[in-house]
Amino acid sequence: TGKNLEPDATKKLGQARLEKILAFGTEGGMPNFEDILSKDEIKSLATYIQMTPDSPPEWGMTEMKNSWKVAIPPEKRPTKKMNNVNLDNAFLVTLRDAGEVAL
Repeated sequence: TGKNLEPDATKKLGQARLEKILAFGTEGGMPNFEDILSKDEIKSLATYIQMTPDSPPEWGMTEMKNSWKVAIPPEKRPTKKMNNVNLDNAFLVTLRDAGEVAL
């Protein structure tokens, strides 16, 4: 959460204003970093967040299929329901950072 840090927005603020925001924080809740980062690091970070990022590499269907790891081949998977879970009332959450799925 927080303000937009895309280059279109950060360039409008300008280098000096960004350095001040990074050093002293904002009333909206962003902490100050002047006691953590040096003046040169703050200046570099202010410059960096104004730069347009490179385009990410293409990750198409071919690359996805080549990275696919089948844990249980289809022929070894159950062919009938093995539990009493009401699948019409199931809720699944992907815990992306933990690399887990919760049901």
